[in-house]
Amino acid sequence: MSELRKLKIVEMNRLTVEEFKEAEKLPLVVVLDEVRSLHNIGAVFRTSDAFLVNAIYLCGITATPPHPEMHKTALGAEYSVDWKYFKKTQEAVEDLKNQGYTVLSIEQCEGSTLLDELTLEKDKKYAIVLGNEVKGVQQEVVNMCDGCIEIPQYGTKHSLNVSVTAGIMLWEFANKLIRLKKN
Repeated sequence: MSELRKLKIVEMNRLTVEEFKEAEKLPLVVVLDEVRSLHNIGAVFRTSDAFLVNAIYLCGITATPPHPEMHKTALGAEYSVDWKYFKKTQEAVEDLKNQGYTVLSIEQCEGSTLLDELTLEKDKKYAIVLGNEVKGVQQEVVNMCDGCIEIPQYGTKHSLNVSVTAGIMLWEFANKLIRLKKN
C-alpha cells in the first residue's frame, strides 16, 4: 500500500478572505435562532465558509462577532462569511421572505420532510433555521416557515448538536445546489 502524504496548508489553494467575499455564493442563508454556545456559533461560521454560504443571520441571544471564544472554532470565518443581527428571529424570517427565500426550519415537526427526501429547485433561494441547543426552533418561527426538514436518526437520542446539524445540512444543501447549477 502506498503512503498518503497530508497536504500542507499552502498546497490547498484556499481562497483569501477578499477572494471569498468576491466568490459566487450558494443561494443559501443560515439563521441561528437563539443559539447560546459561542463554540456552536463559531462552528457554524466555519462550516458556512467551507460551503460558500451567502450569509448567516444571528438572532436573539445568539452572540455576534468579534468574540475570542467564537474565534476559537470559527478560526477567522467570522470575517469571511457575511452576517447580520436581528433582535427577533421572526424579523429575520420576514426579511428573508421579502427577499424571495424559501425558509425551512430544521426541526422535528408533524409533516416534516426527511433530509434524504428533500428536493431543491434550481432557481430558488433557501434559508435554513437552526434552533437553540435545548428548545430547538421557536414554535412561532416554525409557524412562519415554508416547511420543516428533519435529519433521520436511528439511535436512542432524539437530537443532534446544533453545529453537527449545521454540518450535515450544509453538506447536503451544497451538494444538491451545486448539482442543480451544473444541470
